[in-house]
Amino acid sequence: MVLAFAPILAGAARAHLDSSDRYTHGSCPARTENRVDPINVVFHSWGTWGRAVSQIESHLGWTTTSGTSQSFVEHGKCQSLHAQRASGHGTRFHVRLRGQHPDGALGWTTTAAAHHEDLVLFPPCGHAVDESGPGGSGFDQARDELRARFAGAGHATSAVWWGNTQSFKQCDGDYAGSDGWAVFIELHQVNHS
Repeated sequence: MVLAFAPILAGAARAHLDSSDRYTHGSCPARTENRVDPINVVFHSWGTWGRAVSQIESHLGWTTTSGTSQSFVEHGKCQSLHAQRASGHGTRFHVRLRGQHPDGALGWTTTAAAHHEDLVLFPPCGHAVDESGPGGSGFDQARDELRARFAGAGHATSAVWWGNTQSFKQCDGDYAGSDGWAVFIELHQVNHS
């Protein structure tokens, strides 16, 4: 009987948060050349992607679903995002999310790439993540906004240095990069309304 469950237990033992690739990608296969955004938020405990989306909508009011698709890497597989939410269509906060396998210590996890971006009208090029300034880059601003709003709603948060500081040229010619910190946000079992 024990041998019958061995493959299941072995699979569960390998399931964990995969933070080996700390960037989203514009296409698959994932390569250094097609990195797009740093992953800077991890939802955990009851952090399924559906619950993360529900609680982003509840705590921040980000309900807009527009934006381009990006891919995340999990356990060697490059796969498209599960969802994205934004605070509007123009200048806005924006986050892309991808659920991962459950982690033995962290529970259900979803990785996310969050940023604040300006709508660039002249020349018309779409959205551009804010370059670094006194409040950090657009990547840092959105991560910090998520952390503050979730903490204010009673969610435990912590920060971990991931070192994903690569700068990316934006459509307005500016460069934006993260300070390399990722925020871990604990989600509750109950959804908010």
